[in-house]
Amino acid sequence: MERRTFIKNTCMVAGIGSMSWLLQACAGHKYITDFASTSTKITIKKSSFIRIKKGEPVQQKFILLKPDNFQFPLVVYKLQENEYRTLLLQCTHQGCELTPYETTMVCPCHGAEFNRKGEVTQGPADTNLKFFITTHDDENIYIQL
Repeated sequence: MERRTFIKNTCMVAGIGSMSWLLQACAGHKYITDFASTSTKITIKKSSFIRIKKGEPVQQKFILLKPDNFQFPLVVYKLQENEYRTLLLQCTHQGCELTPYETTMVCPCHGAEFNRKGEVTQGPADTNLKFFITTHDDENIYIQL
């Protein structure tokens, strides 16, 4: 195979693989906007974790929100039936915005990974993520800022 053809084919395959990863990362990430916010607390309805897909309710593992007074989004993970964890999506390595998934958050800049509790599972980050005290009642979730 000619060198030019090899490079062209290799780049095309790499580009298609990257695009599918990018589309997968973006799929399903929807910021909720129906939350109440004060300078000390954010209130979210528990029903925000339910999404209608093909006419059926689907329980989401996490939700995203972007309060006006924050540079980075927040992710709220539903860890168990009545346990929630709210984390700032800012990597503790060099400050890049993290990409959340169902069981992990990944830094697109240097590959650091964190679990749903915000603990480092893979470097180069060596500090856990900033988290917020999160409580709830029968209808709402409360995030202390």
